[in-house]
Amino acid sequence: MGQASVVKEVGRKIRQLRLARVGPKLTQEELSERARISVSFLSMIERGERSPHLETLSKIAGALEVPLATLFDDQGENGVDPMYRPLIEACRKYNLGKRDVDRLVSVVRTMFA
Repeated sequence: MGQASVVKEVGRKIRQLRLARVGPKLTQEELSERARISVSFLSMIERGERSPHLETLSKIAGALEVPLATLFDDQGENGVDPMYRPLIEACRKYNLGKRDVDRLVSVVRTMFA
């Protein structure tokens, strides 16, 4: 994968995480404030027009409350219905282990049985 492709994919991932978070979605303005970067710079990053430094990516990941590696992780994107992404992100955000996820699934089954 070339550098331009990586830049576009990271930008796409940032946008996807911003819009798919648990709770209210973040606007570009809110995310840029949290990450302490300009809105225009964030917009260019999301469109894949600018290649941010690692420090900037770290600020963005922190503002999104995800590990930095998540910005480079496209695992699970293919084959995962977008409807389930907020649930997956919530499990990651709260560091749910297998036991916790099993409990959550049990509660869901009980609720909708």
